[in-house]
Amino acid sequence: MTHPSPPPARRPRTGILAGAPVTQAIVIVTVACWLVGLIPGVELGRLLGFSPLLSATEPWRALSVMLVHADMLHLLFNMVGVLLFGSFVERSLGHARFLTVYLLSGLGGSAAVLLLAAPYEPGWFSLHVGASGALFGLLGVVLTPTRSLDRNWGGAAAFLVLNVIYSVVSQGISWESHLGGLVVGFGLGCAALLPRRGERSTRDRAVTVWFWAAAGVLLVTMVVAVLPGLRASALMAG
Repeated sequence: MTHPSPPPARRPRTGILAGAPVTQAIVIVTVACWLVGLIPGVELGRLLGFSPLLSATEPWRALSVMLVHADMLHLLFNMVGVLLFGSFVERSLGHARFLTVYLLSGLGGSAAVLLLAAPYEPGWFSLHVGASGALFGLLGVVLTPTRSLDRNWGGAAAFLVLNVIYSVVSQGISWESHLGGLVVGFGLGCAALLPRRGERSTRDRAVTVWFWAAAGVLLVTMVVAVLPGLRASALMAG
């Protein structure tokens, strides 16, 4: 009697996007929004960009801002960063926690813009676009001071320094969103990656609890911090 030979083993996927479906989805959706925005008469930047003036009446802009970009170079820069850092962070944290970092960091960028803007000054009426806050949140995770991540410290640090220099010498760069996203991402990275004592299973459960607790605390903190700005926005809109 002959036995059928077992099917050949599948080789694991390799490459920058291996094991990072959420990162791929984010890039596809963001690029699709850019293409839709090229249709004459469709001004997605105006519809989805974030402005402190509109933060109370149209709060969804705090997240939708991540879908629109000023120009192709802006889109290219952010999406290359998301591919480089996002795929790595997604494999390190898992899909759900990666998506949480991305969204909360983008929200943190918008919160920082609102928090640091003064009513009736030009920045209050400015329209902010781009996924820079979310991207810097991913960078914040990569910069978490832990040995559990096998990453290129030099590349991450160089990326951060170049962006700081570019923000200083160029006009129209939303450094507030960069700062807000970086702080949120670093906080979530510390909650998820800093080592803790104990057996592996117990430690993994503790890390999960710490991460989601930190996410909740950061979300509440952002909401409380921007309440004065929201009230000012509501008064101006009324």
